[in-house]
Amino acid sequence: MVVYSCPVVVGGDFNLWAQDDNDRDTRRFASLLPSFDMVQHVRGPTHLRGNTLDLVMTFTDRVPDDTTAMPPGAISDHSLITCHLPIQVDSPPLTERLVRGWRRVSRDRLHRALADRQLCSTVPDDADVDQLFDAYNTILGNIVDQLAPVHAIRHRPGRPTPWFDAECRSMRRECRRLERCYRRTQRPADRRLWVEVTRRRFKVYRAKKEQYWTDRLMQCGSSSPRVWRSLSSPT
Repeated sequence: MVVYSCPVVVGGDFNLWAQDDNDRDTRRFASLLPSFDMVQHVRGPTHLRGNTLDLVMTFTDRVPDDTTAMPPGAISDHSLITCHLPIQVDSPPLTERLVRGWRRVSRDRLHRALADRQLCSTVPDDADVDQLFDAYNTILGNIVDQLAPVHAIRHRPGRPTPWFDAECRSMRRECRRLERCYRRTQRPADRRLWVEVTRRRFKVYRAKKEQYWTDRLMQCGSSSPRVWRSLSSPT
């Protein structure tokens, strides 16, 4: 959960006398929390016998508001712990881009559209090269606008992955190309090539991810709080 930068909340019945600073287990527990950059928020008794057993812990930058312990005994011998957590889920903004529906273009329609245009007619020997290029661009542009007009699509970008670089994108494109080739031909050789490249891609992903997080940890040295704060930040 920490690696994926999620807000972490630890809570429940720890069966620990958190109010007793002289208790050995309580002291060990209290010394453990700072090493994870966490803090415990429940104060006061949470059990009929007056002990603080039910705890709520978060990272130091996620302090809850209005942490209260209901009087025990109403339903259980433990208190009901309530709090308001300052957690806000930010949805990435929608982005818009212009695309063409190339897959819906029929080859027969494209062939008929080209046959009816000047491009398929005989070119005179004294034709001007610049005029031919202009005619080529204009006619093909009109055909494309007719068969595959531009339209806008919206999409919400996914969670950023800092270790995903240009090599990863290139390998992903290659795997998708090989998959399409196999889906079209259904040949065992194409399937074998697709599987081999996909396995190699996942191996590269794993190596890059491990190297990225190893470098992040090395930057923090031996400080456990700095390590956890580094892992809980997205970049």
